[in-house]
Amino acid sequence: QTYEPGSVFKVLTMAAALDAGVVTPDTVFTDTGAFEIGGITIRNWDGGAWGPQTMLGCMQNSLNVCLAWVAWHTGAQKFYSYMKAFGIGRPTGLDLDLEAPGRLKVPGDTDWWESDLGTNAFGQSVSVTPLQLASAISAIANDGKLMAPHVVRSIVKDGYQRDTEIQVVSTPVRPETARTLSEMLAVSVQSESYKEALVSGYRIAGKTGTAEI
Repeated sequence: QTYEPGSVFKVLTMAAALDAGVVTPDTVFTDTGAFEIGGITIRNWDGGAWGPQTMLGCMQNSLNVCLAWVAWHTGAQKFYSYMKAFGIGRPTGLDLDLEAPGRLKVPGDTDWWESDLGTNAFGQSVSVTPLQLASAISAIANDGKLMAPHVVRSIVKDGYQRDTEIQVVSTPVRPETARTLSEMLAVSVQSESYKEALVSGYRIAGKTGTAEI
């Protein structure tokens, strides 16, 4: 089933901007607490203004205003091209019936508005399945390669076994982009507010995520 993913979607927004060369991890954005796009005003989860922030700070502090600016700066055409490459808005091809495709409105659709670019940047006005989003974000951990997800390892019939083939669906971002973003996400979770997500003996890359109902 589908849901609005909320702030975990910022991983894909930042991936698109980094890969397109729009920003670097050190790009500074001055967060005034509000960003207007398409006639609506985007605000942060706490309603606050966070001042000068690098892209790392924007991710670590999960700033809606910053990511809406990043998506706007990337541009609608490039942004939605990257989201499609990540598999958003279409079924993953999972080997189970009745998989929901999710919904990604794009420019040209009768119900797409410029404001959607701003809200999509932080995971609102877009719907995904949990598997769809897990597959997309896993591409960041896999040098930019989006893999076809499976729950079936193999099928045995009449004494013959057919193993599920490993399949690369697309390569949404370059390997260096994926590694850069993975490092940003790993540094992000080293702060005090992420301590419950850390696992002894492992280096974790992650992103907080809440959705607004």
